[in-house]
Amino acid sequence: MSELPHDDACCRRIPITARDINGGPDPDRRAPFVITAPGQYALVADVDWVASDADARAITIASDDVTLDLCGRTLRQVHPPAPRTVADPGARPCRGEVVSGNVGVHVEGRRRIVIENGSVVGIQGVGIVARDCRHVDLRDLSVSRCGGDGVIDTSFLCRNGGIFVMGTQRTQDASNAITFASDIRMLNCVCSENTSRLDGVVTLGALVLFCDNVEVKQCVFNRNANTSARPSGVQFNVVGADFVVCRNVLVEDCEAHDNTSGGEPAGFFAWGENYKFLRCRANRNHTLTGNRACGFNISTTSNLEMIACEADGNYNANPGASADGVRDFSALGFRIGRAVYRALIEDCRAIGNHGVGVNAPAGGFALHSTRQVVLRRCAAVGNRNASGTAEDDGLAAGFIASAPLAAPEGGFVGGEDNAFIDCIADGNTVHRAPLFVQPPAPPVDAGPSRGDPRKGAGFLLEGQKDARIIGCQAANNDGKGIWLRACARALVEGNTLSRNTLYGIEDEAPAGLSAFTGNRAHLNGARHRHNYVGLPAGTPVRKWTLGSRPLPGPSGALDNLSIRLP
Repeated sequence: MSELPHDDACCRRIPITARDINGGPDPDRRAPFVITAPGQYALVADVDWVASDADARAITIASDDVTLDLCGRTLRQVHPPAPRTVADPGARPCRGEVVSGNVGVHVEGRRRIVIENGSVVGIQGVGIVARDCRHVDLRDLSVSRCGGDGVIDTSFLCRNGGIFVMGTQRTQDASNAITFASDIRMLNCVCSENTSRLDGVVTLGALVLFCDNVEVKQCVFNRNANTSARPSGVQFNVVGADFVVCRNVLVEDCEAHDNTSGGEPAGFFAWGENYKFLRCRANRNHTLTGNRACGFNISTTSNLEMIACEADGNYNANPGASADGVRDFSALGFRIGRAVYRALIEDCRAIGNHGVGVNAPAGGFALHSTRQVVLRRCAAVGNRNASGTAEDDGLAAGFIASAPLAAPEGGFVGGEDNAFIDCIADGNTVHRAPLFVQPPAPPVDAGPSRGDPRKGAGFLLEGQKDARIIGCQAANNDGKGIWLRACARALVEGNTLSRNTLYGIEDEAPAGLSAFTGNRAHLNGARHRHNYVGLPAGTPVRKWTLGSRPLPGPSGALDNLSIRLP
């Protein structure tokens, strides 16, 4: 390694030069660059790295107690080699025909590692990989334009993209035991514009896989993309930040916008236990040809907290979306499920998420096969599915709770003890009116279309038991304000239903009795009887036509009020 000039700000650190990374003093030998001793290392200049082969690494850290400071400089791969491929990709558990990938910075099995302050660009594979490490800090990094025609094998999927931090899962025997990487911090990093075109591959801004005790703060995961319409065999093949089988995770003040896929994109994906998302944003994630698109997708997770998050303008422009085996949704802001247990979602909002799919709903928030999930002070405004007719499943709702996941022993998973408290559903619609849009928005709103209001609602609860809707407002929605379908033992109390086009509250095909108390329904549909439809016999309803006195008789806290114009 060369000496640093005396005026370099990093001169007290061990210098790394472009010649070091590109094979050392003998260009014919092309020795890989490996850090083998503890210390603080500094990149002294921008580096254009030429990989010696399709699996080469630019910098390998093979010691504990290493700080790698890129000193504001850029490590860039140029002239990437041709990838290695296999003739029969279907024979491999890791799908896709490409079986090689480069890495910009690689560290495995080490402790107390810091990588900071610079850019990694254009790696054919993954920009930065930390595998089976503990106490890792990734700070002030920009990792972009990585992925391309390279991949790395991440146990059960081939992936490529920006920053990957991973533990491992034993696959040699039936135990599938996981060794967690731990004490991971990613601070003020940008993982954007990582792209690929490979079939059967997941392209990510960042991957956090099999990790414990994780903090991700003030990071950006925007504009990552994979143009392939043949995703990996799992639901989502492009994600801004992908957290898979992790525990004790804090994601704070981060954003994941404009991630797109020929398959299925999401801003954030999470799976595991003990997650907290605080003030995170996932907007305009979209697909033109895939089955699903959403801002947040939280799946198979227990103990979830989401506070002051937003998911706006996520969309799906495919009319045939969700035509696969599970027709759960086409476009959503927040997708919670399948199989999420114990969650608090508070002060979150979903605005203008939309699709055109005829096979599945679009909306703001959806709970799929969940149990003990509480939404409090959340708002779903202007979400829509312009799918057309009453014959299809192209529903639109601000809030959805359903149980689409079949249980192995029969019946369905979840759908119990979920609650909506002090939430607002306003202007969710099954219609399409031409709106002013700017690129890259597709022509989802081109040309007017009138949907069937029987397929719309502010709140749609299907197949739920012991649900609570308390103190909520549902106004100006196409269809119904609150729509219960095949539910039992619900408590619907103290809600305000106003100017929904068909009904205020409908209890359709109940699976058991539910309680409706203290609700106020105002100008829903065309008649008093449209304010409350299908309520159990004996449910108290008081009518008041504006301009006249309410009907005589005592009023009580249990009464539901129906208000109409004369």
